[in-house]
Amino acid sequence: MLPENALLDNGLATIGAILWSVQVIPQIIKSHQTKSTEGLSPHLMLIWATACLFEGAYLVAMRSSLPLQLQPQCFGLLGAVSWAQCLYYSYGFSKRKAITYLVSFWAIFAGFEAASVFTLWHLQAKGITWPLPMYGYITTVLLAMGLLPQYYEIWVHKEVFGISMGFMLIDIAGGVFSAASLFFHNPFDYIACVQFMLVVVLDGLVVVLALILNPIAERRRAAEDKDDDLEAGAPEVSQPPEAQHLLGGSSSFSRYGAAEGMPAPGRRVSVAAVPHFGSVHNHSHMPQRKNSTQGQN
Repeated sequence: MLPENALLDNGLATIGAILWSVQVIPQIIKSHQTKSTEGLSPHLMLIWATACLFEGAYLVAMRSSLPLQLQPQCFGLLGAVSWAQCLYYSYGFSKRKAITYLVSFWAIFAGFEAASVFTLWHLQAKGITWPLPMYGYITTVLLAMGLLPQYYEIWVHKEVFGISMGFMLIDIAGGVFSAASLFFHNPFDYIACVQFMLVVVLDGLVVVLALILNPIAERRRAAEDKDDDLEAGAPEVSQPPEAQHLLGGSSSFSRYGAAEGMPAPGRRVSVAAVPHFGSVHNHSHMPQRKNSTQGQN
């Protein structure tokens, strides 16, 4: 274990806290600009925002460095904003209803965390310490669970879209700096370190999947577009003059190739209009096509 160094502890924690405080902003901007949250799991944002309830209470009760205490507060507030965007864009909530849900979550967030911190401190004063690590374990479980719905979205679409890569990369960087700060803090917080590194690993998997699946999806779409272009640009077969005359001057056949002198498939033509390629019985009630043909000749 590295020797305790308050300067490095607070410096690294501050960098991590700043990164984690703004990491959701690229996602919020992306969703606002595209007017869509398709591909972004709303459950991811809700579960992670909920995890901040427990993480914030845990870090404050542990009296961790101030930047680490502030980080989950910022992420929880902004994560809830992204969740409200999902309600508005993907679930058809009205703007007023989505804002109501958002403000309600913020109120619950503040009340739950404040009550938890004072309760944990009160229990610690009485020598009861087991509830405090429970908050850390719950945070770890929620952080791991949060990305499961996002992995499902990736599996369904066979690519990574809708979720901002800026969001993922900043989240990874924040986890690295926050975890590094713990090595200069005494005592070393193993639970917080697991939480931070879990974020790095799970977010890193999303980035790796994007690097693998997105080029494959691009090639697949390009091949489909090429097939559509070939089908749309197939040459048409010109009609023989006889067919143009019989079909009312139509300039071309179906590209599926009707026989010479015959109408295109699916075109309804009277028996009298069919030329005599073989034995065709003339009926007395029909005009004799043969005479009119002779007249034209």
